[in-house]
Amino acid sequence: MEKNVFFRLIVISALLIGAGWLLHPQAFAKATICYSSSAQVYEALGTEVLSAFTEESGVEVDLFVGSSSAAVHRLMNGFADIASSVERLNFGYEEYGYVEVAFCRAPLIVISNVKTPVRSISGEQLRSVFNGTLTNWKELGGPDQKIVVVIPERNTGAYRNFSQLALKRFDVKYDYMAYRSTDVVELVHRIPWSISFITQGAHTVNEAVRIIQIDGKSPGDETYPFHQTFSFITKGQPASPAKKLIDFVFSDKGQAIIKKNGMSPTGR
Repeated sequence: MEKNVFFRLIVISALLIGAGWLLHPQAFAKATICYSSSAQVYEALGTEVLSAFTEESGVEVDLFVGSSSAAVHRLMNGFADIASSVERLNFGYEEYGYVEVAFCRAPLIVISNVKTPVRSISGEQLRSVFNGTLTNWKELGGPDQKIVVVIPERNTGAYRNFSQLALKRFDVKYDYMAYRSTDVVELVHRIPWSISFITQGAHTVNEAVRIIQIDGKSPGDETYPFHQTFSFITKGQPASPAKKLIDFVFSDKGQAIIKKNGMSPTGR
């Protein structure tokens, strides 16, 4: 009789231990993706894309936001499942199995403080502003006020792309440098008579800053001269959960968010 009771106690204990393990929080942990994002990509797309992705897929996002180069380096060092960048993948990396998936084309825009009345400048005037040749808004048809030049940090994709596309690699003279590329929006919003550049997206569609036309062309025009390409990068062909994020961005819902924020999906 005592042996039967002892045996039953052992069985019950084992069942309780098993039930405790099944009820452990880790047993119900959601799938997670480690995503290292360019600050420009993250701010341009807004939080809406990642929130909608998690809601639809059930995959939580462990997010890092920094420069494009930092995001890619984290991927290469095993700290991320997927990275996003505004700079194209170096050709040599493809030989080591890295895969680039372009998903969006976004205008690289010139912004000024909202009090600045100038609405359009030429490409040549733009280069003259950023190389220090033009220093007063009256030289651009505005008031007699000093032009305050704000730039993102030199290692950001925004700076390197703008330098190549718009400035033709001229040396840049500036008054303020933002630590992160997307911080220029807040600086230009707060500093009177300031000017800078950044990718158009969710962070620039409100009235915090003024978007300046280049040669009479707006960022939405087909012939607007400055664009960046947003890409996802994976080590090897995309696999879950990275593939789920890529597939969501190419879905109708993901494409609609991209278009709403003033950018153009590239299609697959």
